[in-house]
Amino acid sequence: MALETEARIPSLSLLPGMLPPEELFWHWRQAIAPYFESVPLADPRNPPQVPEIHMYNASGFLFMDTKFSGQKFVRDTSWVRRNDDSDHIGLQLYISGRNRCENGGTDFTLDTNGVYAVNLGYEVDAFCSDAEVLSIILPRDRVIEDLPALAEARGLMFDGDTTSGKLLAGFFHLLRTTMPGTSASDAPVLTESLMGLLRALVTAGDPSSIEAQSGVLTALQRYIDQNLGDPGLGVERICAHFRMSRATLYRILKAQGGVRDYIQSRRLMLVFKALAAPANIERGVFDIALEYGFVNAGHFSTRFRDHFGMSPSEAREAARSHAAHGNVLFKGGDEGGLSDVEIMQRWSRELGASSRNFIAAVS
Repeated sequence: MALETEARIPSLSLLPGMLPPEELFWHWRQAIAPYFESVPLADPRNPPQVPEIHMYNASGFLFMDTKFSGQKFVRDTSWVRRNDDSDHIGLQLYISGRNRCENGGTDFTLDTNGVYAVNLGYEVDAFCSDAEVLSIILPRDRVIEDLPALAEARGLMFDGDTTSGKLLAGFFHLLRTTMPGTSASDAPVLTESLMGLLRALVTAGDPSSIEAQSGVLTALQRYIDQNLGDPGLGVERICAHFRMSRATLYRILKAQGGVRDYIQSRRLMLVFKALAAPANIERGVFDIALEYGFVNAGHFSTRFRDHFGMSPSEAREAARSHAAHGNVLFKGGDEGGLSDVEIMQRWSRELGASSRNFIAAVS
């Protein structure tokens, strides 16, 4: 095991011939232990590919150049609990081999056709063939600060046939050749170059894959939901937080009706849900609306009626009627696989009918 401690970037290398294959595998396994439990698919005493790894710590990220024989990689609940400080984002370029991976509920296969994201904030269950892989490990804090759109990323990020995929793959290969001779004082240059490239690719409208768009959309939706109570939430604030162009933001949320309509829809649906909650039955309707960013009672009432086909007061009365009969709305669970939005839309239709029936009964 060779450990460089001079003025160069801190590095660690494990090479064939340094130790017997079984011992070499043990050290290789320990090197990746914070990220995965590794179970060999072949006899480690006589593997098809003797483990080889070069690790470089550039302070802002970790670069790994590694070869290995077939492995099962696992990061289950207990592993995550023991290594909860290593919930990083891994970007991987496969030079050879394939890896069938389930990562936080997303299934994908990593191969030589692009740059993939493995999200260590989630569990991992993967079967990998003999492979040669280049990896960039980004600390989650740095991702959230500089590239929050990638915080939920899993799967194919940059297709190898796109300009973006070729640019990023080229940077991986550049790191592979320059890291061994790079001084520690140059580490910040590498970090800023990497983050700048990733930021440019994201703000230019990439990544373009379905998996990447899903990850970016999830991060956007989470941020919006966390800030619905802020009346100032809008395009400028979101773009500033994600360091994203307006055009990119508009493109990502186009299928959701656009930025303004999406934010308003989320606010209205959460107000609707709050109105139906037993704990809020005696609270003022507009007091609840204020919590979700509405600042004008008349505007709120108009938008609510346009969206749900009934006034906030009618929704409140329908909720009271349901509560009086022991019905619990918005109980939780997956509701047959429906999304939160679909659940709320379904309940809005049902409450709308209930409200009309209630009003007809008492009039």
